[in-house]
Amino acid sequence: MIEIPAGEFVMGADDDRRTAATQAFFIDEHEVTNKEYADLVPGYTYREGAGGHPVTHVTFHEAQSYCKQRKARLPTGDEWEKAARGTDGLLYPWGNRPARRKPHPFYSGVVKKNAGSNRKDVSPYGVRDMAGSVWEWTDAGDGEQRETRGGLWNLHLDFEYSKTFDRNRLPADARFIFLGFRCARSAD
Repeated sequence: MIEIPAGEFVMGADDDRRTAATQAFFIDEHEVTNKEYADLVPGYTYREGAGGHPVTHVTFHEAQSYCKQRKARLPTGDEWEKAARGTDGLLYPWGNRPARRKPHPFYSGVVKKNAGSNRKDVSPYGVRDMAGSVWEWTDAGDGEQRETRGGLWNLHLDFEYSKTFDRNRLPADARFIFLGFRCARSAD
């Protein structure tokens, strides 16, 4: 896990930019992988050679349960966004300009590659794959509608990287090939 320091950061889209603050916390460097998930969830299987790929087809409650087994939790929406964009409100984890090359479709969650392998998709804190991999559950939302972050959902069919403030709401029992998660925990 990577430590994200306490303090303020700029969050939100251009029409809703504001300053927010978080306490210090830790967040996984990359999404939970199939192998990591299988190590704690009996009976979970995945195809040969995909142990390092982000785990997908996991509901919000299953992701929560996995993080709890690790004595962690899902990140809040504010924590996820701060880990992705740093304190200055970057549009993408690496800066404010889109990447010259679009991500290969394997980052869309449809065809996978090992978690953390995109050398460009790294936040100011060193957190990986927050704009060009799978959508990720967060602890944000209410009731059975939960917030996801990251992935390529904003322009999915064109394989564009997601911006650091992009979010979507899904039913907590949703399972998709492009939906995974990472864990977080408080620093204290």
